[in-house]
Parts: sequence; C-alpha cells; structure tokens
Amino acid sequence: MTIDPVFVADLGGTSLRAALDLGDRLVHHTRIATADLDGDASAWLARWVARLPTSPVAGCIAVAGRVRGDTARLTNAAVSVDAARLGVPTRLVNDLHAAAMGVDRVPAQGRVILSQARPEVGGVMGIIGVGTGLGQALRVGDHVLPGEGGHAAFAPVSDAQRALLSFLSDRHGYVDWERVVSGSAMSDLLDFAQQRCGNSADLRAARQAALASGEGQGAVVLGLADRESACALALDLLLSALGTKAGDMALCHLCGGGIWLLGGVAARLRPWLAQPQGAFQRAFESKGRFSELAASVPRVLVLDDRVGLWGAGRIARELLG
Repeated sequence: MTIDPVFVADLGGTSLRAALDLGDRLVHHTRIATADLDGDASAWLARWVARLPTSPVAGCIAVAGRVRGDTARLTNAAVSVDAARLGVPTRLVNDLHAAAMGVDRVPAQGRVILSQARPEVGGVMGIIGVGTGLGQALRVGDHVLPGEGGHAAFAPVSDAQRALLSFLSDRHGYVDWERVVSGSAMSDLLDFAQQRCGNSADLRAARQAALASGEGQGAVVLGLADRESACALALDLLLSALGTKAGDMALCHLCGGGIWLLGGVAARLRPWLAQPQGAFQRAFESKGRFSELAASVPRVLVLDDRVGLWGAGRIARELLG
C-alpha cells in the first residue's frame, strides 16, 4: 500500500525541526535555531518544502504556543507561523497536542519507566513537556485536550518554594509554573539559590563562560550540581516543583495511562528523575491522604526527541480523510 508523504515540523523556543514523514519513517531531517528564523517560520518552511525531492500532500506544524486557526505565535520567542503560506494543506497544533499523539510510536529504547506501576491501556494520559517552556496536554484514546498548564499560578508547598515565589514575584510580578519548571527558569533559579547559598568564584566563572558561549544556565546547574550548593538547590527546586505539578495532574485526572514527561530539559534530567527517593519522586507522591493514589500512577520519561514529529504525521494524515 502506498502511503502519501506529509511534511512535519516542531517549532519550539530553541529550534525548529522538520522532516518528511513516509508513514514508517522520517526522512530529510533538518533543524534551524529559532533565533535564526527572523521572526517568520513560514517563509523558511515554505522554502524547505519546495526543495524536497518528494512533494508532500499535506503537513502539520507543532507550535510551542497558542494556536489560532491557521496562525500561531511562540510563547517564548518572537516568531510566528501562518499555515496558509506553506503551499500544501497544513494544520497547526499545540506542540503538546502533537507529542501526545506521538508517544505510541516511541520505541521501547526511547522511553524510561520511572515507577513500578505500568501505564494502563486506554487510561487517561497526562503529557508534560519540559523544554524552553512548560506545556501540558491530556490524551484519552485518540482524543487530545491541549492546554497551557504551565501558565497557571505557581503554588509553593515548602518554605524554600515560598521564598522562591517571593523572589520571583519581585522580579516578574505574576509567577506561573513556567517561571520555575523550564529551561528558561534556570537563570532565575540559580540567582535565587546564589542569594541563599553564596556565590563561589568557580560558579561565577562558569556562569560567565556559559553566557559568553551562548550556552544556557541549565548547563551550569546540571554540570555543577554535585559540587556547588547553589546549583544543587536550584536543581532541587526545579525537580520538586516538577514533581508537585506532575503529581497534581495525576490526581486531577486520574491518569491511569501514566504521566509522560518529555522535552529536551526533561531528557537531561534523567539521572535525577530516575532516583526512587529523589526530589521529583518524593514531591510527586507527597500528597497527604492521597499519597497512595499518587504513588499508583505510572511515570514515563520519553527520550526520543522525534515524538512531536511522529504525532504531527498522524495529525497531518487526518487532513487526507
């Protein structure tokens, strides 16, 4: 059976990735830094689609931001996209919508089970994307409810988190979860941690080097967490807040299908997420009289960064009827 080719793209705050989906595989992969799109993803994608050796019959673009019909704009970068300019029928969806539709296609080696419980077939799935920003979606069967749960107000549950909320409120005013759980939050988390733990010469030098090289502060936090107390605190704050957020989602929606963590930052957090008694797992299960219920919800880390592209392929083929 011949499967029509469709183009797929995943537009995030850090990069735009695209490929041609042939049904059983992705080919002609390409990537460009979001900062190099000059604010217009449509123009770059239209040129790329036109140069493909095989013409796609439809496409889907997953966007890390709110979608309004045929247009969308990134939440964490001044970049927009217009589906009408791509030259083929194209659908725009939220990036977590696409990721939710793609988790089925992630091979076993591309995922890590973080709990003893295993996902129930057909159960409600909670999808949390931790990258430049923080995204959420729910999936029930083949139906996805995308959302922007990362924009909800941050709710601290410890003295350290309450102090962090005060610090961030002075700096930003409204404090959403994305200010605490995301790649873009790392700089603020480290600033706060340095105020509490001190500011060593080695840490100052590492932060300056990261700025000079264009590397994010997340690399400093993760790279020095084992020997710099400020980095250890910043990482603990992120992990515990992610655990609280994920555990709340698990309880709110009874996610028997599991909580699925994905995104570039989540993948880099693997060593700490996998610790049975680590900050993430403790916060996930610390739900008072509902702790046993929270502990029964499966947790899965997705390492395959193609998950959004796989899901976009499924959605693009819906345009073909």
